[in-house]
Amino acid sequence: MRSHTVPKRLLKQFAYDDPITRSPRLWRYTKGRHPFPGVAPKIATSVEGYFADPSDVELERLVETRLAYEIEDPVHKFLPNFSDVSWTMSDLQRQQMTRYITLLFGRCAARRAAEAHLQDIKIYALNKFLSNESQLLTVAMHWSINAFPKGLRFTVKDVALGAKRLAAGLRSPSAAQQSFVKSVLGGMTIFDEAMYHGDWRLVRTTDDDPFILSDTPFVTWHRVPTGEFSYGISTSIPNVEVVLPISPLACLHILPRVKRTLGVLIPTVQEINIAQAAFAHHACFANQNKKELDDVMQRYAHTVQLGRNAFTLWHRNFDDLFFDILMR
Repeated sequence: MRSHTVPKRLLKQFAYDDPITRSPRLWRYTKGRHPFPGVAPKIATSVEGYFADPSDVELERLVETRLAYEIEDPVHKFLPNFSDVSWTMSDLQRQQMTRYITLLFGRCAARRAAEAHLQDIKIYALNKFLSNESQLLTVAMHWSINAFPKGLRFTVKDVALGAKRLAAGLRSPSAAQQSFVKSVLGGMTIFDEAMYHGDWRLVRTTDDDPFILSDTPFVTWHRVPTGEFSYGISTSIPNVEVVLPISPLACLHILPRVKRTLGVLIPTVQEINIAQAAFAHHACFANQNKKELDDVMQRYAHTVQLGRNAFTLWHRNFDDLFFDILMR
């Protein structure tokens, strides 16, 4: 089963009408290659088995169905309305758009690739637990108390062996994919209150200076006092801004309801396109072939990588992560 990393309908917003095929087509920009025309939105970000779970053959279809019914379809009904300068979202539409944007991040190829980073963190946390004699002993006592009616008793060695087996499972080829699919399902239940209650704006441009759309379209940044950007931060961080192109002519600029200590500037088309290219996992898409767009892609593509220099978690304290899990 083929699934989309970016919804086909959003990609179609950035397509041109091809006179030969008489259907929507995209220009694809990738680093190290010339712009390529004629890419159909239905295949541009389509990947075989993208939401597949090796342990559950039915889960992929469930994920696709829920994404379409719960997240995509409500938004795609009004997505073309962003081209109307007099149109404004209703409260319900803003709720739907909030969930849509959250899942754009959760489902993208860059997020899927970053699952390896999360697996590394889990293994790191597990090794921290294995090196903590006090935590091992406490867990052994906890397990023994719970298993007392069955006549069982656990030692520190038993706990360590169980933890090592868990670590082996985390390193298996299928572990990252299973974790990714579960995260997408979990993302459908998340509602970003800070984003929803924030200040929603639209940046508009003209046909001769269009926006591009990345295969990692959800961009967050913090504009530092020097004017430069710190990319890839949570929507709960002070001064965070969210940027999402909706069409070649319109881009959402959202200021989540967080503490703000800096003045907010309207981002330029160039700044938005640079960010889209920087976040791209593989490609960006546009409705036309322009040297300026290709120059941006060639210079900035893949400079922001989830789990490496954006949305990293190494700064957190994981000393008690597995201890807390095993004590439940």
